[in-house]
Formats: sequence, structure tokens, C-alpha cells
Amino acid sequence: MDLESVRELKRSLQEKLLAKLATTAQARSALGEAAHALGAGRAAPPTLALGVARRARNRFALAVRVQQRALEHSRTVEDLTKKAKGEVDVRYIGLVEKRVEPWHRQRRRPLCIGCSVGHFKVTAGTLGAFVRQRGGGSLSLLSNNHVLANENRGKRGDDILQPGAIDDGDNPADGVATLADFVRFKRVGANLVDAAMATVKEGVEADLTKLKGMGKLKGVGDVFVDEGTGVTKIGRTTGRTAGRVTAFEIDNVTVRFDIGELRFDNQIEIEGEGDAPFSDGGDSGSLIVGADLRAVALVFAGSDQGGANGQGLTYANPIQSVLDALRLELAL
Repeated sequence: MDLESVRELKRSLQEKLLAKLATTAQARSALGEAAHALGAGRAAPPTLALGVARRARNRFALAVRVQQRALEHSRTVEDLTKKAKGEVDVRYIGLVEKRVEPWHRQRRRPLCIGCSVGHFKVTAGTLGAFVRQRGGGSLSLLSNNHVLANENRGKRGDDILQPGAIDDGDNPADGVATLADFVRFKRVGANLVDAAMATVKEGVEADLTKLKGMGKLKGVGDVFVDEGTGVTKIGRTTGRTAGRVTAFEIDNVTVRFDIGELRFDNQIEIEGEGDAPFSDGGDSGSLIVGADLRAVALVFAGSDQGGANGQGLTYANPIQSVLDALRLELAL
């Protein structure tokens, strides 16, 4: 299929199929699973995610990402294959979870891209980039809502620690910034970004563009990130890793958070290079850059299964969506 045909098919399936899968126990029963009531916080149960994958030059396929084993060989997947006339890329990815786990990292001054950071009530995530409000404003750091704003529970002015609390960050001694703004998670409907910003405190130094071992951040990359694009990130857990985009514009990715399972649309999927995962727990908030060292996305979640190397897949927000949502520009 050509790119627009895949996009149109995805939109049609989103309206006709995925909405039913996400909201009705009856639909789950029709897929061959036992019907059951959805409990609190289960407005978006894991089902299928749809996106776009490249098959050959100027030819694309419907990317089908299965989040439950029961759906892997279901009638639904068979129907999707038929509707796409066989032009599908079906992969089982399992549960996708937020990227925060207790791994120790060091105190860094000046602050730098890729270091441990977090709301004082959160374990730790990654400092993704330095930003300012469009038109000017105080220097701020960028990461995920679940890293800086504690999944909607943070309040503006809350201390942000570097390193994060699980990495022995001490509150208030290691408070380097204060929560300034975040995009609230929606429990019902689609989320587009997991993003927050915090204003760097006066007197705290920061290395705005250094990408350790790579060079300097050059700005924002192209809005369109194609399947097969080589990318790199620096995160507090796995450090610098390389990978490639395996699908883009993926809708209906269900991600487990402390506050429940949330749906995300228009996401980028990445697999690690070689035998290593592209990201792991604690890499949430990592900035992803292309070969030209321009920013393309922000890590926020990942699965432990899937990918050519079997080490799981990473999911990321397009960086332009993040910057637009918070009205930001990179500080360079």
C-alpha cells in the first residue's frame, strides 16, 4: 500500500474496531476471551495498537501490535489482515510499561542531558533536554509527566531532584528545579504525550547541548520519522544506546501507569540494535536523536517482549508534539 492508503485504513479501523475493543467486555468476549467487567482504572484495557511500517521502497504496511496473547491468532487479527489485503506487520509486544525502575546513578553538576532526575516523590527517570517557553523565559528541563509530575499528582513548585530519590538524591539538598507545567494524563480517550517541564533553580549550572560521547544537540529534527530510521538516546539506566524505528503513527498503545492503564496515539516504536534493548526501566524522559544529532522523540514507555532481538520495544512521543503541547523550544 502507499502511505496515505495505510493511514486511511488505520483511521477507519480505529473508528470501527479499536473503540469497541477498548470499551466493551462484549467485544472482548467476541474475540474468544471470557467476558468480564472492567474494574476501576481499566478504561483502556490492552488490546491492539495500529501504526505504519515500511515494507519496501514507497510501500507500506499496517503495523499491528498485539498486547494480549489471546489476540495473537484471533479472528480480529485475521480480519485486519484481510482488510489490509495481507499487507500487515503483526508483532506480539506484550504489556507496555512506564520506564521507571530503581537503578542508581550519580549526582551531576552541571546538569546534563541523560542524567538521573525526578519529582521528589518519584524513584527516578531521565533529564531529556533543556528548554524555554517560546518567546523567552527561564531555563527549564524537559522529561515525562510520570517523572517530573508524579502522574498528575505533582503541584507546580514541587522540588525536582538530581539525582532522583532512588539514586540517593536528597530533598531538599539536591533540589535543582521546580515543577512548572505538565500535560495532564487523560484516563478516558487518547493521550498524545507524556511530558512535563521544571524551571531550573537560580545558581544551578547546566550543559545545555552536550550529548555525552556523541557531540552536541543540533536542534529539532524532521516531523516525519520514517520506519528504518537509525536513532540514539542517552538514559540514566542504559546510557547511550542505538536502535531503529520499526513503526510510526501508532494509535491505541495501552500503557500501564500507577494511576491505571492509559491509551496513547501517534507514537513511535523503536527496537534496540544488536542484542541489547533500546531502553529499560529508568530511561523514561530520554531524548532520542537521529544521526544528525537533532531531536526526534522522547522515551516514555516500553515492553519487555518484541523486537528483532527479543529484548523488547520502546515507545516514544514525537518531539514536536511534546514541544507544541507545552509551547516550548529547545534551549541551545
